[in-house]
Amino acid sequence: MCTKTIAGDFSHYFNSYSAVLKSGVLALVLVTASGFAFAGDQTSGPANPNPCNISEEDAASLNVDFSTDVNAGRQYAGTIAQMLKDEKFAELDCLADRARANKERFPGGAWKIHELYGGLYEPVQYPVKHATQDDWNNLLQRLQKWVTARPQSITARVALARTYITYAYDARGNGFANTVSDSGWKLFENRITQAKQILDEASTLPTKCPEWYVDMLLVAQNQSWTADRARALFDEAFKFEPGYYYDARVLAAYLLPKWSGEEGATEKFTQEVADRVGGDQGDALYFEVASADYVICGCADNPKMSWERIERGFEASEKLYGVSMLNLNRIAYLSTHFGRTYPIVADKVLVRIGEQWDEATWDTQQDFENVKKWAAYTKPLAEKLYAMETAADANMKTPAGPRYKASFEKTYLGLLQECVRADGGSIDRWEGKFKVLISVGAKGTIEDHNIYSMGPVVTCLDDKMKALKLTKKRVFPPPPQDPYWVRLDLDWADFAPVAAK
Repeated sequence: MCTKTIAGDFSHYFNSYSAVLKSGVLALVLVTASGFAFAGDQTSGPANPNPCNISEEDAASLNVDFSTDVNAGRQYAGTIAQMLKDEKFAELDCLADRARANKERFPGGAWKIHELYGGLYEPVQYPVKHATQDDWNNLLQRLQKWVTARPQSITARVALARTYITYAYDARGNGFANTVSDSGWKLFENRITQAKQILDEASTLPTKCPEWYVDMLLVAQNQSWTADRARALFDEAFKFEPGYYYDARVLAAYLLPKWSGEEGATEKFTQEVADRVGGDQGDALYFEVASADYVICGCADNPKMSWERIERGFEASEKLYGVSMLNLNRIAYLSTHFGRTYPIVADKVLVRIGEQWDEATWDTQQDFENVKKWAAYTKPLAEKLYAMETAADANMKTPAGPRYKASFEKTYLGLLQECVRADGGSIDRWEGKFKVLISVGAKGTIEDHNIYSMGPVVTCLDDKMKALKLTKKRVFPPPPQDPYWVRLDLDWADFAPVAAK
């Protein structure tokens, strides 16, 4: 059972620090950090390079680059958190309103408004991980002061609601449900209820925010709404802003069997939404959902999502939005912890990452370095396998391919059944699928044999194939061309009756 929760994605990474700003580039940095260079802002007079009145120090720290710095999100959120501590409510509202209205994204596709909220609902910033009760009280008091000072601020209310959600997680803890005390559950439920009340109030404000739906979907999960009710809320969110993939992440996680869903519900939902968006945008959304560590966490109960579409979605994301060091870390993690693993992709991406490893993804630098070594070692073997599979697939697309495979398979299965009869007596469980790749010479000889399974029957068959290869004996019909690769996808269950005879 995977123990990561949805809270993991929204516990953003903070690292506040100051930067020295040279006077010659001040205006440029202010424009870049605030995201204000838009045609719609042009008037008859000169453009205001700093319409939100951001200080020079804040502007410098908000000027982050997701394409080169894996900690850019931490720096950005840390600066936002410091602005909240300094009670710069008007500046925060201005930044949020403009990010929301202009649908601003960082390189890699992360929405700026979402990253901004990441600095508003955690009581302590990275690298500090443990918050005291005073830390929680201070954060809640500051956010309530913001709500009181600016009652029309949607940002203040959404941030306050999210804080109560994370505060509820703090009461519950990270353990399994049966490890939570009665008082812990009561605090959890009360704080989630407070979050919903705040969101209900915020829904009456004239300004609407896509992050409101993310918060309400988290409420839906933590109040155990029915799947139909949660889906109706998601559909409303999708109609409001189809590209805000954070909503799909939350519902995809909620539909996992360990929460409320049926087997395959997460996979079906994610594919449906990605198809609904369509094209590169849809593929990018598919990747963003899969890359959330509470959807695919490297656990035994990972959803069976499509690796091909995950990889295609990552490439689409780079095409649409540019490079993100965090996205590179996530695709590298998925390629080494999901499904059959994909060392060719992993090695290529890990080289691009260099030293920009993400702590939230890998936990420790040693873990990251171990994966790099594994990918570099395994890549040549994977490239060989890929070349064999590619050749076999190409052969099957020719007119003669299916006919030759049928005659080849009949002979090969006969050899395999001989080994089942000879060495299958000790096997009591005939289950599991496996793959065979064989290169056939011009006269039907065995040139190369690869069977991807284990056990006494496999050993018998491998020895038999090696002997036939050495003798250059004709085993199979002459192939349409030389060399000729054939791939068989087999299931051990099909051979159990043979062993019983």
